[in-house]
Amino acid sequence: APSEVTRGKVAVLLLGVACILMVPMLKMTTGLPPYLGMLLALGILWFVTDTVAFQNFASIGPQIGVVGTPTSGAVPVVHQRTEGNVVDALHQMDLTGLLFFAGVLLAVGALDTAGVLEDYARFLVTLCGNSPVLICALLGVSSAIVDNVPLVQAAINMFHSSPTDDPLWQLVALAAGTGGSILSVGSIAGVTLMTMEGVGYLWYCRRITLWATLGFAAGIGVYQLERLLFA
Repeated sequence: APSEVTRGKVAVLLLGVACILMVPMLKMTTGLPPYLGMLLALGILWFVTDTVAFQNFASIGPQIGVVGTPTSGAVPVVHQRTEGNVVDALHQMDLTGLLFFAGVLLAVGALDTAGVLEDYARFLVTLCGNSPVLICALLGVSSAIVDNVPLVQAAINMFHSSPTDDPLWQLVALAAGTGGSILSVGSIAGVTLMTMEGVGYLWYCRRITLWATLGFAAGIGVYQLERLLFA
């Protein structure tokens, strides 16, 4: 049977939507990265739903129970049954993935602030010239080790002066998305596979790495062929 719609659920829904809308506003006004804004929104939602006032507001009617012993007699007790909270919701999601993404994005932000990404961008340009294919090929291979999500974020910070419609960004998306699957630690999908299915790192290298590498190279080759034929 469908769960009952209560005022507590409606209040949490409205508060959650308001917190989500707060994220782009914080980005535009203060420059706060969106992932930090979402963590702030989670903290606000958690704090509000754990307050006594909200628990009383969201309580679901009185529930009558009985306490006591056979000798002392039964005493009816009335208590309020409350809805689940943020902790209950977090137990039903993949906390490993959430902490993984938060950690790598914080690490990328630290590297960007320290100037490491800018130095790495200069190194790539010096090594590969201005060839977006070679640059993105190296980024794709690097994403197998570093993970593709922070690598794309790093590429955005490294080459922020490139035009929006530059082929570099198309190749970054292609190379990071496919190159991250060369090793199991290069993408959250690979980490989830190892965690949920018990797949070992060496098993992945023997069975998947070669085919993922061929797919990575073929993807870049087909992209370049399309550009030659249709650009």
